[in-house]
Amino acid sequence: MLYKAVFHINAKEEFSMNQGLNNVTNLLLDITEHEHDIIILFNGPAVSMVAWDDCLPYLERIKDLKDQGVRFQACRNALKKFEVSPDNLIEECEIIPAGITALIDLQNDDFAYIKP
Repeated sequence: MLYKAVFHINAKEEFSMNQGLNNVTNLLLDITEHEHDIIILFNGPAVSMVAWDDCLPYLERIKDLKDQGVRFQACRNALKKFEVSPDNLIEECEIIPAGITALIDLQNDDFAYIKP
């Protein structure tokens, strides 16, 4: 079975970030025998959580999840709105044009939507 899920983080809060990382970690521990396509998508003010300054407390966990195939995405529209420079994002994070459109597309592609 292929597990497909997108975890949507849109609040700039320590709780939301930790909850999202914990959810993904627990999922991966439970599906070790299965393939997966897991995305953590940041939009709204949460895009700053994957910028260097705000991300430092989470960086090792993010790197570990990235090594396990988890993808990290940040909304370009939110980066502009909240004045976060794309050059300041951690290298583990890819920029996508519009988080809201990506969420719809992923759900149409049978990704489970999870809001930590």
